[in-house]
Amino acid sequence: MSSFSNSSMASVDEGRYCRYGNEALLKTSWTQLNPGSRFFTCRISKKMGGCAYFLWYEDRHPPQANRVM
Repeated sequence: MSSFSNSSMASVDEGRYCRYGNEALLKTSWTQLNPGSRFFTCRISKKMGGCAYFLWYEDRHPPQANRVM
């Protein structure tokens, strides 16, 4: 099982680009350490030669969302 949600992939925040110049994707972590935390990443997976761009997205979820997670 994956540690992030593919359904939450979205292009956001113009100006956030990976090292290859592609618009970064916003994903959601579902690991035990960071459940529900969102982060930007390269559109190309590391397995396919992506640049491994990573940046935490500092968005705060509403209290209701935190209870669900």
